[in-house]
Amino acid sequence: MKGLRLVVALVGIIGFVLGQVSWAEEEKKEEEVIKLEELVVTATRRQTPLKDIPACVTVITREELEASSGMRVDDILRKYAGIDIRRPSGFLSHSATVSLRGMGEMPGRTLILLDGIPMNKSDTGNANWDLFDVEDIERIEVVRGPASALYGSSAMGGVINIITRKPEEKPINLKLKSRYGSWRTWGTEGTIDGKSGKLGYYLSYNHLESDGYNPTPAEDRTPYDIKRDLEEDHLWTKFTYDLTDRSALSLGYIHFEDERGEGEKIYHPDGVFRSWDTDGVNLTYKGSWDSFDWVVKGFYNEEDYFWNRERLRRGRYTRYVVDVKRKDAGVTVQNSFPFLSWGILTLGFDYKYGSVDGKDDYKTEIKIVKNEGKQRTFSFFFNDEMKIKEKLIFHLGGRYDWTESYDGSFYDSSGFLTSRDYKDKSWDEFSPRLGILYRLNEFTSLRASIGKAFRAPILDDLYRSGIFRGKIYAASPELDPEKLLTYELGIDHYFTEKFWVRLSGYYTDAEDFFYPIRIGIDPGTSRDLYQRKNVGEVEIYGVELESNYQIDSCWSTFFNLTWNKSEIEEFSPDKTLEGKDLEYTPRVKCNFGISFFHPRICKFQVVGRYVDEMYADPENEDRLDDFFTVDLKLSRKIGKYGEFSLDIMNLFDEDYEEYPESEAPGRVIMGAITLRY
Repeated sequence: MKGLRLVVALVGIIGFVLGQVSWAEEEKKEEEVIKLEELVVTATRRQTPLKDIPACVTVITREELEASSGMRVDDILRKYAGIDIRRPSGFLSHSATVSLRGMGEMPGRTLILLDGIPMNKSDTGNANWDLFDVEDIERIEVVRGPASALYGSSAMGGVINIITRKPEEKPINLKLKSRYGSWRTWGTEGTIDGKSGKLGYYLSYNHLESDGYNPTPAEDRTPYDIKRDLEEDHLWTKFTYDLTDRSALSLGYIHFEDERGEGEKIYHPDGVFRSWDTDGVNLTYKGSWDSFDWVVKGFYNEEDYFWNRERLRRGRYTRYVVDVKRKDAGVTVQNSFPFLSWGILTLGFDYKYGSVDGKDDYKTEIKIVKNEGKQRTFSFFFNDEMKIKEKLIFHLGGRYDWTESYDGSFYDSSGFLTSRDYKDKSWDEFSPRLGILYRLNEFTSLRASIGKAFRAPILDDLYRSGIFRGKIYAASPELDPEKLLTYELGIDHYFTEKFWVRLSGYYTDAEDFFYPIRIGIDPGTSRDLYQRKNVGEVEIYGVELESNYQIDSCWSTFFNLTWNKSEIEEFSPDKTLEGKDLEYTPRVKCNFGISFFHPRICKFQVVGRYVDEMYADPENEDRLDDFFTVDLKLSRKIGKYGEFSLDIMNLFDEDYEEYPESEAPGRVIMGAITLRY
C-alpha cells in the first residue's frame, strides 16, 4: 500500500509538471533545444545515447571532477542524488562505504566497476575506494536502480562505473602536481601520456602521506588514542593499440601500496595499523565486424592485506595480526547487433572467480585462526533495445547466474570455535528487467521500469568467524541470496535549453536480507556472538529530485533532494526490529551548489550538503545527528602552463559523526600547484 501511495503521489506530481509544459513550450518556440547526444555504456553495456535510456543515469564528466572539492572519488560522489557514503575519518579512513538508494550498511549491494571490470571483492563484498585516483578518471557513470539483469550479483542498488582516461592524440602530454595542507598532508603526482601512430600510452604515479588527526572525541580519549596517519603509493598504466579503424586493444595495470594507522597504540611500537599491497591487470578488445560490435574483457586482481591489531579490554591485552590473500579474476564476451528493423540486441557471457586465504595469528597466546574459500559464477545475459518512431523506447533484458561456493573451511587451533570443512553450495538466479521511455515532445520524457536483483553470499559471510565492525560473528554457511523487486517511475523535462529537471520515484520490496542474530556467547572473549541469517524482509521507497541551471556562460547552479525510507518490514527472530530503519540510511539528503568559470579569471565551486539523522545499529538506539557542511574549490591558471588550486572541505568546521564515537575531520584545507605541458 505504501508503494501504491508513492506511485499515486508521483503521478500527481508528474501531472502538475506536465501542466506547466504548455507555457514553457510557448516561451521556447523561438529557441532551439540542444539535444543531449552524450553516449554512456553502463546502462546497456554498449554505447547508447543518454537520452534513449529508460533509467536514472548520472554522468560525471572530467570537467565536473576537476571542479569538485574532495580528496577521494567518493568525496565527489557525495553531492549527487541517491548516493549514501560513509567515510568516518575522511581520507584517513580505510576506504569508504558507498551504496545507492538506501541499501544500508551491508557491503556488496552496489556494484563498483573500473572500466567495466567488477571491483567488489569476493570475500568482503567491498571495493577499495582508495584505489581510484581522481586524476586518472575521464568520467563516472552512475546507474541507480536494480541492474542484475546486466551485471548479476551485487547490483541491487545500482552500478557505479569509473572510466579511466585515454591517451591524448599527441606524442607527449605531461602533468606534474604537488599539494600540501592540513595535518602536514602532502602529495605529489605525475602523469605522462600520448599517442604515436597506432600506439597510445598513459602512465600515472601518485604518492600521498599525512600525519593525520585523532578522531576520538576528547571526552572519550584514553592514553592509547593517537592520530590516524597514512602513506600510500599509486601506479596506474594503460596502453592502447589500434588494430584497425574499427578495433582496438587496451591493457591496464594498477599497483597500490598503502599503510595507515588506526588511531590506537598500546604496546606495539607501530600501534594498530593496516596495509594493502594490490596488483591488478585487465585486457580489453573492442571491435566491429560488419554490423556486429564485439567486446572481450579479461581481468585479474590480487591483494595482500595485513592488519596489526592490539586491544586492551578489562585489563587483558591481546595482540594478533590478520594476513589475508585475495584473488579475483574473470572474463567477459559480448556482442551487439541489429535485431529486426527497430532493435539492437546484446548477448553476452560472464565468468567470475574469487578466492580468500586468511589467517589470524595471535601473538599473546597460542592460537591461530584460518579461513579459506572459493567462489565462481557463470552468467548469460541479453538486452534488447527497441525504438519505435523515436517516441517510444523499450529495453528488455535478463540474466541467468549460476554461483558456486566451494573449498570452504574454518580452523581454530584453540578449539574455542569449531573447526570444520564446509559443504559446497550453489545458487542460481534469473534477473529480468523491463524499461520504457516515452517522449511526449522534444522537451519531456517519461520513464518507467521494473526489475529484479540479488546479492549472493560473499565468502566472509559463509566461511569466516571473527570480528566484523565491532561485533563477533560466527560463519553462516547456510545463507541464501538476498533478493529484491523494484518499480520506478520518472520524468525528465527541459524548461529551456539551459534548465532541466528530473524527478524519479522508486519502490523496492526485498526479502531474505541478511541481518545479525545473537546466537550465544563467544567463549574466547565472553562477548555476544552473532550470526548473519536470511530473516529480513525490507521495504525501501523514495523520491529523487534533481535540477541543473546554466545561468550564463560563466555561472551555473545545481540542486538535488533525496527522500528515502529503508524499513525492516518483517524480522521473525526479533519482532522489536520491525518498523526500524536500516543502519546508515538517512531519510533526507540535500545538495546544492553554484559554479563560476572564466578562463582568464578563475574557476570555483561552492557546494552545501545536508544529511539527515540516521541510526548506527539495527535496534535504532544509537542515533547519529544530522549535519550540514559547505565545501569550496577554487583554481586559477598561472601563465601558460601552471595552475593553482585551493580546496577547503567543511569550510565552517562543522562537528559531526559518520560512525559512533568517531569525529569527522572538521575543516580540511589543501593547496596544490599543477604544471601541464
